[in-house]
Amino acid sequence: MRISQRAAPLPPRRATESPATRTASLLALIALLTLSPALAAQQGLDGLGDEIERMRRDWAIPGVAVVVVQDDAIAFAEGFGVREVGGAEPVDEHTVFAVGSTSKAFTAASMAILVDEGKVAWDDPVIDHLPDFRLSDPYITRDLRIRDLMSHNSGLLRGDRIWYASGRSREEVVRRIRHQPVTFPLRSTFQYNNTTWITAGEVIELLSGMSWDDFVASRIFRPLGMARSTTLLGPLDRLDNVATPHVARLDGTVEAIPYRNIDNAGPAGSINSSALQMAQWIRLQLGEGEFEGERLISEEAIRETHTGQMIMRKTGSWALIFSESDFLTYGLGWFLSSYRDLTLISHGGNIDGMTAFVGFVPRRGYGLVILANMNGANAFSSALAHRIIDLLEGGDGLPWHQTMLARQRELEEEARERAQEIEDGRVAGTAPTLPPAEYAGSYRNEMYGEIAVAEEAGVLSATFGAGFSGTLEHWHYDTFRTRWGGAGEGGEFLRFEIGSDGKVAVLHAEIEGSVPFRRR
Repeated sequence: MRISQRAAPLPPRRATESPATRTASLLALIALLTLSPALAAQQGLDGLGDEIERMRRDWAIPGVAVVVVQDDAIAFAEGFGVREVGGAEPVDEHTVFAVGSTSKAFTAASMAILVDEGKVAWDDPVIDHLPDFRLSDPYITRDLRIRDLMSHNSGLLRGDRIWYASGRSREEVVRRIRHQPVTFPLRSTFQYNNTTWITAGEVIELLSGMSWDDFVASRIFRPLGMARSTTLLGPLDRLDNVATPHVARLDGTVEAIPYRNIDNAGPAGSINSSALQMAQWIRLQLGEGEFEGERLISEEAIRETHTGQMIMRKTGSWALIFSESDFLTYGLGWFLSSYRDLTLISHGGNIDGMTAFVGFVPRRGYGLVILANMNGANAFSSALAHRIIDLLEGGDGLPWHQTMLARQRELEEEARERAQEIEDGRVAGTAPTLPPAEYAGSYRNEMYGEIAVAEEAGVLSATFGAGFSGTLEHWHYDTFRTRWGGAGEGGEFLRFEIGSDGKVAVLHAEIEGSVPFRRR
């Protein structure tokens, strides 16, 4: 669907207008629209649908939804492909996807609303509002500020397994942060972290008297008309037109997977929405806190979320996604980068079979939403986003599709080579030191919790939190591999360490580096 009308409705026609007057008014309106910059830019999107479909097929993505906003109007809105591989139900602009970490900007906006209300200040110490909040470093505990929770500058190890598939409440996740190692000094290095965002959600709940979910629903979703957007997994069962998550295997096959319940990470990434509803969110950002004449957030507060808080180095995946940017910083829930001498404010999202990109260019008054039901399609969404900007800026640009696709193929080949190296490193002909039953037991880590190992008929299995369980396959020596129920491509390794008494003392789990779990 392509829409060229203005987002705000025209005033109702007066009953005294004659047919001739109405005709003249209509002709004048058509002439005005023909000459308007908004429509000129929309005409630059001719052929975009065909390009997206070619890209979708080349990248083997089941379904994609794209919306472009310009001058507070919807310039382009269309879906491509299917909701589930092998199915026939099409994706359109109303199809609901998980938007992952693009949820973070909603948390920052929620905090901005509370700043406007005088309930909090950006530089308040976190412990002023959460007195029981503790980190492993006393100095960071005392000096961590509200803005630091949303700037990825705390220095904390990422530690996603604290929340991911753990079954823990948000309150319990925040309590366990005190065991999260500090790997860099406070405010010295950009290091992506989700647990601090969950903490920000707890601050919002305390200050507002309602859950983060209810706050976002009442203060953001409802005013923006985002009635099909949710922060929790349960309501998806009551919605129609919902995309299915997918993963691409190393052998090139694409497989549908179930939604993972990440309600406990809500402020960091649990929102589900459609491209067209997320476009209303873009309109609020471009309107600097105002939407259809209603002021939701002050200009000062929303501009703070659009202001760089932490300098980033262009390394790893950031170098791929922001390859043409002359600078890279992180605001409050937004990345700030440059392209074609313009500042692009954006954020991506990845969670269990879904990829999202939400971005806008304030100086030009346009923005875009890209949602895909494929895991880790960041290079695709980055290529498409930059191509759309090229079209809006006049058509010329770099060969983003070809360049990014070639780089993606290189990364896939590197992943296959790494997987083969792991296979080649397996030492044949070895056996465990102890009988299987001697490995059974409960192993505990203060931060991540418990891994329970059981033995039945000589076969070992393990359970880790609420979402990970699987059989242990002997790899070599005292190392075993589990695929956690078949979900993992290469599996994760569990290495048992034998103590001086000849019994198992420690289980080392290769989850986020080698993590020791001590036998209870």
